[in-house]
Amino acid sequence: MKKRDIVAAIFLLLGTALITTALVIVFLHYPNRANPIDKAIADFFFSYNNETLTKIMRIITFLGESIIYVAVLVILYYIWDKSKAYKTILILISSVFVVATAKVSFHLDRPDEFWGYKQTSETSYGLPSGHTQLSTTFWGALATIIPKWGMLSVGVVLPILIGFSRIFLVVHWFTDVLMGFGIGLIIIGLFIFLEESISNYIEKQSIKIKFLFVLLLFVVFAIPIIFLHKNNIPNEFEQEINILKVLVLFTTGSLSYAIEGKIVDYDSKVDRWWKIILRILIVTIPIAIMYVYDQIITKDMPLDALKISLDMVVYAIMGPILFLLFPWIIKKLNW
Repeated sequence: MKKRDIVAAIFLLLGTALITTALVIVFLHYPNRANPIDKAIADFFFSYNNETLTKIMRIITFLGESIIYVAVLVILYYIWDKSKAYKTILILISSVFVVATAKVSFHLDRPDEFWGYKQTSETSYGLPSGHTQLSTTFWGALATIIPKWGMLSVGVVLPILIGFSRIFLVVHWFTDVLMGFGIGLIIIGLFIFLEESISNYIEKQSIKIKFLFVLLLFVVFAIPIIFLHKNNIPNEFEQEINILKVLVLFTTGSLSYAIEGKIVDYDSKVDRWWKIILRILIVTIPIAIMYVYDQIITKDMPLDALKISLDMVVYAIMGPILFLLFPWIIKKLNW
């Protein structure tokens, strides 16, 4: 058995063990969400909560926000290796789909003022912890793609810190975080097992087949998000639209990526330090546009048909801009 297969098997077994442990703890006391283990751990950290530690933990938990992943991935795509960066994007999107589906399927609450804690501003369900799962998936994927000690250390330490911050801030139960780790490890294990064979198969296919594959992924990811969400919690419809926006961006970006090699043939390798700086500066333009659109232009707009249509169009356009237009500009400018 290959070394990679052994590592993948360990991840799968450990992930399964963590998920099983979390579910046993939760459902032995169901429907009482605050089981003795979760409650004792939450009470302990809530009693030691102070302003300084809270600020530190909020900084750590911010490292698990989607904007961090977007920034890192876009930079890696433009200055490191576009193929490996795209694979990481695919893993992250898959993890987003899994966590969104799992949260709605279990529909279990977070710790809040009902249990004697502070009211959380989070509006999604608790199980599993999205911050924990996505950070485990993202940094774990990079650690397997870049098997260097520095990256391996980040892939282990950062998800643990982010998961711990969610417990310390009492926005997730211990079992939420435990299950987030478990799902993340299983996704990484499956990636290690399947990545090479799937990549080799996809690379041999025509552009038409690649397009069909991307559209199939969109359908597979979108259907559960649309039909599992039943507006059972506040702002759930808004969360559904936000996930679909990201999925639309991923779909148009993937379609653009499939033809980029024939149209642009962008080389992400950089031979000068100043080119790295210029590429990072130019790629901040579309990211800034998306931020201004979301947080300034349309932030206070009602979530009606017009707003949803605008969202989908803007995010759909961003795919070709990021994966075709800007690579073409960089190549033409010889950056």
